[in-house]
Amino acid sequence: MTVTKSDFDPKCFGSQYQDPPDTLHFQFDGVRCDNYVYRYVLVDKLRPNKINSRSKKTEEELGKSGKEIANGYLPLVLKQETKLGLIDKIKKIFSNG
Repeated sequence: MTVTKSDFDPKCFGSQYQDPPDTLHFQFDGVRCDNYVYRYVLVDKLRPNKINSRSKKTEEELGKSGKEIANGYLPLVLKQETKLGLIDKIKKIFSNG
């Protein structure tokens, strides 16, 4: 089966999900994106009124870069301070990848 970029296009969500997915996969056309599929793992969920719809940041995250925000989740996962089910899912994803 041939994999096409549309298989990983973020605009193709539609209504295919009944429950929020634990992982999402995207492929981008950017010059520095190369020919990769990028896997994103769910680490948090927020109420719409708790995150700025334009900046995609909470009040606590304002002034931080996306990389700084992402790095803030890593210690929680490594120390197992998040829900145990999430850690198991992350380990399973990376052990099969």
